[in-house]
Amino acid sequence: MKITDVHCHHLSYPLQEPFANSRQWVHERTAHVIEIHTDNGLVGWGEGTAAIAVDAIKAHLFGRDPFDSRRIWVDLADQGWGNVAAISAVDIALWDLQGKAVGRPIYQLLGGASRLKIPAYASGLFRRQRPDNTKALTDEAQGYVDAGFGAIKMKVGLGRHYDVTNVAAIRQAVGDQILFAVDANCGYDVGTAIDVGRRLADYDPYWYEEPVAKNDVAGNIEVRLALPGLRIAGGEQLQGLSAYRDLISQRAFDIVQPDISIAGGFTECQRIEALAQAHGLRVLPHMWGTAIRLAATAHWQATIPDDPEGLCPQPSLFEFDMTENGLRTELACEPILATDGFVSVPEAPGLGIEIDRKALEGYYIK
Repeated sequence: MKITDVHCHHLSYPLQEPFANSRQWVHERTAHVIEIHTDNGLVGWGEGTAAIAVDAIKAHLFGRDPFDSRRIWVDLADQGWGNVAAISAVDIALWDLQGKAVGRPIYQLLGGASRLKIPAYASGLFRRQRPDNTKALTDEAQGYVDAGFGAIKMKVGLGRHYDVTNVAAIRQAVGDQILFAVDANCGYDVGTAIDVGRRLADYDPYWYEEPVAKNDVAGNIEVRLALPGLRIAGGEQLQGLSAYRDLISQRAFDIVQPDISIAGGFTECQRIEALAQAHGLRVLPHMWGTAIRLAATAHWQATIPDDPEGLCPQPSLFEFDMTENGLRTELACEPILATDGFVSVPEAPGLGIEIDRKALEGYYIK
């Protein structure tokens, strides 16, 4: 099996209602998708978060065997082609082709699933332009609980008063049995992150995500040590194993959150997972993208073993993006859904999804 053609698709989905995290207002969802063809008629799909130069990538991929995915990854990185967020798309597509070639889902190629139904948390609760943000957030949170989710995540990093007021209101609305994570999206300096974290601790957050800058090893450690009993999570923006090395080896996080479309695809994420587990850290992948990234994350997360193994392990929580995004809900002919708080891993060969080309073409960036 040899690669014969490559197409890159740059997509945009305009939002009907913008929303904000601590960094910015979001008015559209974008994605960079790659389509790789082989001489036996198979097509592999991948997604990254950086633009892919199609002419450059063709020169590196034409005539290669998709089963040489590790060698291709190293060659692309060593030859200075693009960045890891673009290589991620190529790698995911190569694994999709491998699975299709042997008639197996990717999770089997990765060594087998620990679970085929993954408990999910509803990832939403952004700031919106509403007359009463607190009521809007509590209504949204209650809706997730009513839909069967046992865990939710809210955006913080929007000021001490906003964070504490709304976290308190949501905790009161959903009760004590719901796992409730908060995500600051690197919105605070160290001192403010500690101050806010101490106030939020009264409401039992399951983790405190990206309280400070993504690659600030000393800052994350300082926050972690100042907030005993509160798990610190992060890593979604980092690219490649080397970016995680110091944060993991110095235990700046309790929970490591690589994103498969940013960190390097299946090939690199397996190495990051191994490093984290060697240091006793949990791996809960980040997911915020199209149906392709959703499927890829499900296959990888299906294979991550409970850590530690036991009768009552900590749940392997799947980040299920609840915001408006037609690239997630329309790009696959049969969308992957969260049902009663669980995500089922696709079991067809490769990624296990079929791309709706009409939907794909409808969201091309003009």
